[in-house]
Amino acid sequence: MIKANLKTRIEWVDTAKALGMFLVFYGHFVKNLYSDSNDIAFLQHKYIYAFHMPLFFLISGFYFKPVVSFSLKFKQLFLRRLLPVFAFAALSLPLWFLYNYIIYDSLRLSTIIKQILSYGRGNPQLNIITWFLVCLFVAEIIIAAITTVFKKPAVLFCFGVVFLISGVIISNRIEQFSALTGISKNVWFIHTAIVAVGFYLLGFVIYPYINKLVKSGKWIFIPLMLIGFVGLFFTYNRNNSFVGFNVNMITAQYGNLLWFVLSSFLGILGIISLSILLKTNKVFDFIGKNTLILIGLNGVFYAFINKHLGDLFPDYDSWWLITGYALVVSVLSLLVCYPIINMLNKYVPQLFGNAKKNGPLLPNLESINWRKTLRKKLNQ
Repeated sequence: MIKANLKTRIEWVDTAKALGMFLVFYGHFVKNLYSDSNDIAFLQHKYIYAFHMPLFFLISGFYFKPVVSFSLKFKQLFLRRLLPVFAFAALSLPLWFLYNYIIYDSLRLSTIIKQILSYGRGNPQLNIITWFLVCLFVAEIIIAAITTVFKKPAVLFCFGVVFLISGVIISNRIEQFSALTGISKNVWFIHTAIVAVGFYLLGFVIYPYINKLVKSGKWIFIPLMLIGFVGLFFTYNRNNSFVGFNVNMITAQYGNLLWFVLSSFLGILGIISLSILLKTNKVFDFIGKNTLILIGLNGVFYAFINKHLGDLFPDYDSWWLITGYALVVSVLSLLVCYPIINMLNKYVPQLFGNAKKNGPLLPNLESINWRKTLRKKLNQ
């Protein structure tokens, strides 16, 4: 039978999420530093992209709980996943007007209208980094449907393997699959969600075993961490489908199935092992608890700031300079997010993943009977 994971917060899981979120900020910035004469930034970007999004989908599986009611689950997922996507769109909209006016001396209304309409296809163009929440929503809907019928972890493990493998195969043949199904690429990220379901279910199944290892002694994670990071170093660049290729889940770009899966799990092994070995602190704890908001805030840096900060960097092919600059920008970006996170959590947490919280401006959104409320409004 399925047992709910993570009834209470586990420190090393928050640390893993914090490390993963730092990699999101770093990876999204360092991509702005490479050029034709600079391979170092590209290789760092490729190393991170080989596993950082699979890590988040797998960790999401740690939090899976049994589905009691599909309709109730859909409501929860909408409020916890899609509502933040729309909330970040609303926050980003005035920034797009200001940015377009400053950069292009025009509001570019037609472009903004297209960005707004893209949400009907599940493609959040006003804050593209929130694609992860859209994809996670679709993946968790699929998982909710599966787990209403299938309960045993062994069966779910098999489902995870099948979804992971088939998702990569389908994505590598996206044109043929789209022609057969009529589902265009990036519509509600369905193609990526198939792969995400695989990582999610595997995360759910393997989490209890990781926890048993943690309780038996942390020393085992020292060699596991080395295997993960060193193994990734020797595998991430073997996945070369074409010149300049890197794994990119947002575009359902995975390359070779074997190298993608191997690199993903080696990177995940390295990060999880490192997280277990590290001593928790307030910084990891804060970032780990606020990864959803940080995803949306990173979208602001990604759209409006990173490129311009990247343009300030001279075209030096130096590992130390590139790494140092990217580290400084990533850390400063996270620091800038700190007061914004506190403000959003204080006043409107319901719009940013914590729909069950009461006040101060909004009620517990999950407690509202939306059907009854809508019916009452219509009858008035």
